[in-house]
Amino acid sequence: METEKNCARCAASVLLRLAMASLFALAAIGKFQNGLDSVVTSFQGMFKDTLLPAWFVTFYARLIPWIELLIPVWLITGFRLKQGWFFTGLVMVSLSAGVLMTKQYALAANNYFYVLMCCAGLYFSDYDRVYIGRCCKNKSHCAT
Repeated sequence: METEKNCARCAASVLLRLAMASLFALAAIGKFQNGLDSVVTSFQGMFKDTLLPAWFVTFYARLIPWIELLIPVWLITGFRLKQGWFFTGLVMVSLSAGVLMTKQYALAANNYFYVLMCCAGLYFSDYDRVYIGRCCKNKSHCAT
């Protein structure tokens, strides 16, 4: 019975990983397709009337597409999964806080839902045995 619960928890973790990875991958792809300069211009326009300094907005706008590429790789591979979930949660909190500064409260609420998903991923990561590096080295260690 306990093994079945652990398998269900592992499956929940894998589904959360795939969901968040797809969210971030699609966000990154869109930013790279439109060009990084357009991301900077968009961010500068959004945060023009906020407390954030322009240099910080520009720095963040140039960094976030790369972070959005890193997160899917990190979550899908399962390497240091707890740290990956914590990092992903911090990124979501930073995105949510930024959206709050622009007074887009409904969007911020949606983003905080993703923070909750990161918390669930962090919790379920204890049961997750799907790690690509481990599977490549020894297939007998892969969860089924």
